[in-house]
Amino acid sequence: MNEAERVLDRGRVSLHYWTGGPPGAPLVVLTHGAATDHRMFDPQVPVLHEHGFRTLRWDVRAHGRSRSGHDRFRVPDAAEDIAALLDHEGEREPVVLLGQSIGGNISQEFLRRHPERVAALVVIGASCNTLPLSLPDRISLALSGPALRLVRYGRLVDAMADASAETEESRDYLREVFRKTGRRQFLSTWRGVTRALTPDAGYRIDKPELLLVGEHDGTGRIRRDMRRWKDRDPDCELHTIPGAGHVANLDRPDIVNRLITRFLEKKSRT
Repeated sequence: MNEAERVLDRGRVSLHYWTGGPPGAPLVVLTHGAATDHRMFDPQVPVLHEHGFRTLRWDVRAHGRSRSGHDRFRVPDAAEDIAALLDHEGEREPVVLLGQSIGGNISQEFLRRHPERVAALVVIGASCNTLPLSLPDRISLALSGPALRLVRYGRLVDAMADASAETEESRDYLREVFRKTGRRQFLSTWRGVTRALTPDAGYRIDKPELLLVGEHDGTGRIRRDMRRWKDRDPDCELHTIPGAGHVANLDRPDIVNRLITRFLEKKSRT
């Protein structure tokens, strides 16, 4: 892939990011999931370039090459990192946000803070930040962190990889990055994501949205959430990816890439 690696100093963390694609083309910002890194989108970036889009993908703070000694993770900080990256690149046109798992939560937070900078939103396997939470949902979230701390991390890595992916290649990648992330940082990231869920009954996203969820995604309430999300927003489409788990873009890149490029090309014509 013909990409340039760059680094942006954000004080306590140096953000590593990669840019590529046809000069002057619309920009897609790709944000990966918890405990992974920019390689999450290896199957998507060349296809986006071939279809006439630029890309900016990055290692989210506390992940991949953007690790630091400060392990506290907050979704609002990561959302403002996107703003800083766009400013650093001199990007003034609205961009497409593409996020997987917590990358979807970070993308939603950025959209809520900077709606004028967003042209469209693509989310793969993530909960909606602003949907109402039932009492059982709130209890489940509150207990999830303590429950994860009780599991030996090596066992947790294997369990998360097996539960998140349907193909062995995807699972191998997840095991590698989960082990590199480590228990302490994973738990900090998990806490940050649970705190990003801020119900707002009156909030709606008025941008074009594409929601993608794996047929076998058993992560929390994501499949249910994405159906509710689709029904809530006025310009939103939802597709279930057959034979895919939580990392649908890795399990079935053929289907995911086709849906993303079709959505983006349709949006560019309107």
